[in-house]
Amino acid sequence: MTATVPADPRSKIARIAALPLLLAAFTGFAGPCQVHDHGAPASSSAAKARPAPTASAADPHAGHDMSKMPAADPHAGHDMSKMPAADPHAGHDMSKMSGRGPTPAGYSHVMLDAVPFPELGFSTAKVERRPLSRRVRTTGWVTVDETQTSHVHAKVRGVVVASHGRFVGSSVKKGEALVSLYSEGILAAELELLSLVQQRQALEAAAPGGAVGQALDPVVEAARKRFALWDVSAGQVAKVEKTGKPARGVTLTAPRDGVILARGAIDGMYVEQATDLFVISDVSKLWIVFDVFERDMPYVAIGQEATFRCEGMTHAHDAKVSYLSPTIDPATRSLRARASVDNQAGTLRPGAFSSVELKIDLGEGLAIPEDALLRTGERDLVYMVHDGMAMAVEVKATPGADGFVRIDEGLLEGDVVVTGAQFFVDSESRLGRSGTGHVH
Repeated sequence: MTATVPADPRSKIARIAALPLLLAAFTGFAGPCQVHDHGAPASSSAAKARPAPTASAADPHAGHDMSKMPAADPHAGHDMSKMPAADPHAGHDMSKMSGRGPTPAGYSHVMLDAVPFPELGFSTAKVERRPLSRRVRTTGWVTVDETQTSHVHAKVRGVVVASHGRFVGSSVKKGEALVSLYSEGILAAELELLSLVQQRQALEAAAPGGAVGQALDPVVEAARKRFALWDVSAGQVAKVEKTGKPARGVTLTAPRDGVILARGAIDGMYVEQATDLFVISDVSKLWIVFDVFERDMPYVAIGQEATFRCEGMTHAHDAKVSYLSPTIDPATRSLRARASVDNQAGTLRPGAFSSVELKIDLGEGLAIPEDALLRTGERDLVYMVHDGMAMAVEVKATPGADGFVRIDEGLLEGDVVVTGAQFFVDSESRLGRSGTGHVH
């Protein structure tokens, strides 16, 4: 049987006395928290504002004037020894260095100690004075010399009665017969001439030494001159007068030495003055016609040496530019040019395709590698290295050759320019202006 120990009345009184203290402590901790009853209506008395409870802990800043306290250091805890040094060139306008171009707006100087040299292939080169030349390469074709080409036309209507075995490609000499025509007009003129000659002879026989026969001399002479207008030779007219028989037509001869390039005269064909009977050209002198594009036009002039090579030829030919067109072809945006070439050996053929190269001497001048030049569309830039910095410099450049460009303005001999990783330097320079200060 277990005995029951009676409770101590003093412990009960102590617990009752501690209960208000526990309630006060609970109220102090729960004071800042707000209990939201989502199920209670908005008009409920529980939604009324409660008075702010009194803080149970003492405020450590109570009694202090906070407006007189120093501001917090934003760099507190940072190692200032690792911060970059101030830019010694800040505030200086490097574009005012004598003889050099200006630094465009929107570009800053780049400290080269920030550039990872090995990874980006950073490299530089000096501005040097050297002889410069430019090579212009284009295409062309061989054609006949228009000043050495003749077209053969009849000056009367007629019918082809003989072509004398002429064909395209055959060679002819000046004065050789090309084609014979029958012409009613020439036949009528020959009959009229024979009639005048016979009348004159009859008058002289009737009155020897009289003036009546001599009166027909101007008329006979005028009839003879008509044949000259039709390219009928004086020998043919004399033969008609001597034999008394009309020739009934005319034989056209070659106007020059050359090769027949085209033939329009066919036996039995009716021809008029507009009919192109033959085209004859002297191929001992030819033209090389080629196009010069707009970017190369300022460097090409009459008298310059040109080297051309035709397809199928084992050696090149040299010639001089003899003509530049005064207009530009709007379809190809190019300038038509030509060079005259001697072809006494007959190795060149009209119509052959040709490659043309002109080497233009630009003289001596300052030059930099092509890789150093940045073309933005509005200006030409280079990055010049000076005092451990790379700075953008605006220049005026002329296209050169052999990997170099000519600098007309903006740099001096001996200056050092960036030739490798310049696009990285350019981006750093432009990003530096979008922030504050120079790029380090």
